[in-house]
Amino acid sequence: MIYTKNKLSFSSDWIQQIPSAIALIDADFNFVSASPNWLKKFNFESTDLSGTNLFELFPRFSQDWNTRLKYSLDGLKDIKVIDRPENPKNRAENYVWNLNPWKDGYGNIIGVILKVENLSKTKELELELNKAKNLLNEKGKIAKIGSWELNTADRDLKWTPAVNDIYGVSKDFTPTIDEVFNFYKEGTSRKIISKVVEEAISTGKPWNENLQLVKATGEEIWVNSIGRPKFKDGICVRVIGTIQNITDTIDIKAKTVKKELPSNPYFDNVPFGLALINLNSGKILDINKSFLELTGFEKSHFKDKSFKSFINPSIKKRSKQLLNELKKANGFGELEMPFAHKNKKRLILKFSGKLLEKENNQLNVLVTLEDITSLVQKEKSLKKVLGRSKEQNGELLNFAHMVSHNLKAHATNFSLLLNFLDKENGENERQKLMDMLFNASDNLTDTIKGLREVVAIKTNINEEKRLLSLNDTVFHVEQNLIGLLKQNNGRIINEIPDTVKVKALPAYLESILTNCLTNAIKYRKKDKDPIIILNIEETKDYTILNIEDNGLGINMEKFGDKLFGLYKTFHKNKDARGIGLYITKNQIEAMNGKISATSIVNQGTTFKIYFNKL
Repeated sequence: MIYTKNKLSFSSDWIQQIPSAIALIDADFNFVSASPNWLKKFNFESTDLSGTNLFELFPRFSQDWNTRLKYSLDGLKDIKVIDRPENPKNRAENYVWNLNPWKDGYGNIIGVILKVENLSKTKELELELNKAKNLLNEKGKIAKIGSWELNTADRDLKWTPAVNDIYGVSKDFTPTIDEVFNFYKEGTSRKIISKVVEEAISTGKPWNENLQLVKATGEEIWVNSIGRPKFKDGICVRVIGTIQNITDTIDIKAKTVKKELPSNPYFDNVPFGLALINLNSGKILDINKSFLELTGFEKSHFKDKSFKSFINPSIKKRSKQLLNELKKANGFGELEMPFAHKNKKRLILKFSGKLLEKENNQLNVLVTLEDITSLVQKEKSLKKVLGRSKEQNGELLNFAHMVSHNLKAHATNFSLLLNFLDKENGENERQKLMDMLFNASDNLTDTIKGLREVVAIKTNINEEKRLLSLNDTVFHVEQNLIGLLKQNNGRIINEIPDTVKVKALPAYLESILTNCLTNAIKYRKKDKDPIIILNIEETKDYTILNIEDNGLGINMEKFGDKLFGLYKTFHKNKDARGIGLYITKNQIEAMNGKISATSIVNQGTTFKIYFNKL
């Protein structure tokens, strides 16, 4: 007599008389007894097996063994496995293992009977086994049904290949219970599957539900989900079940119970489009003449097809919201969507929905549709006019600031040169200053002329840009600032090659250079003479002008995002107005360029001005 690990006694007399190779294991997969031929086959002594776990004895056995043994404990008979044990006392050899439930005198399953046969004697059986397996898989595919098992301890989920097809995932997809929940259609179906699984684990309640599932491909199907929990010592250790694609069955039922609409002159003769849609299946049941005239299609183009085939992605994303509105308020408000007419003309349709009363347990939605294409086009034209007006107001404000800023630079230059002239007694120096004043006067005339050109621009600014010599403009601006440079002992180091040209509006280019150079002098360090270095970088799309100074610098962490804002100042300079860089940024962007800056406090600032080559 052999005792199991849980102290149950079992008489092994009948096993000792059996010529077949048979062993008995309990519900924990521990050996209880074995026939002499079974022991001999694997070179074991009877005492070797007492209380030993099957997986300790044959460590090579895979997780599939664990699943098959559990199925046998559930009452499944004649489970056949071809495997080689490879234990330390036996050479590796394939055998056919037959698994059957072992029951006590009261019919309770208390373990598993393991019968082993040599593979050489059961070649025919192996062929039958493979044939049966293939047949089972084929039937599973035809029936669109698969099985699965959930281990509740680690929430490990395993399923058969047929389930991969149902979910629309690849064969190497590794499922998790949370991912599986997300395949069920958001809303009622997802809530139900989450609820029944948790109830099965906590209360032992099985389920059988028809639910909607969204495959990995985006296709929506109906499935029948069945689950049965398995308990041990009052705790749910696993849940087993099946899942089957029943979409075809649902569709057939829907067609069988669908009630045809009675003849209704209102439905066909109203001056706007109407469509009747089944809420559960999403199929279009009927459409009226006005909608067909509106779209140019025949009724067969829409009827019995899913409404989702005819709506755009933005409306699809709002499906859940619309469904909630239908359930709460028996309808949803007006929405707009684009629709392609049969002749490819783009329409804008306005639609709303009303939930109709149940007919044969089916809920339908009556959708009203109107063509608002011309209205939308007029609205867009009005918005365009308003947008252009706003843009022109912005351009006018920018122009006003630019005029004020540029003329202030000229006025400052005139004032400084006149002061120098008033204080200078030497004839030669006075003559030089007079020449500077004449040059400044000429430059002012050119600036005013350029500003007039800006005012005259009415068309696309890209068509008005010119290819300008950058050095010519730099020299012109430098002459305008000669008084300011002389007053502050400033120096410009120009490293720009004479061949460099940029596409720009003359007035804008002069304004940009004037602002940047003026700032470099204005925000100098008191103990250093201002030095400004100009150089060029070239990329595929831009000619980049670098303007580097040795001035006060800017705290970029604190002010970087405000640097180009209107009326933003960052130093305690009484002349600072916070306009120059704002104007500069708008001007370079108006020419499809851009501007950026890097700076270190008390070391200086570098502005990068990107001139678009197109």
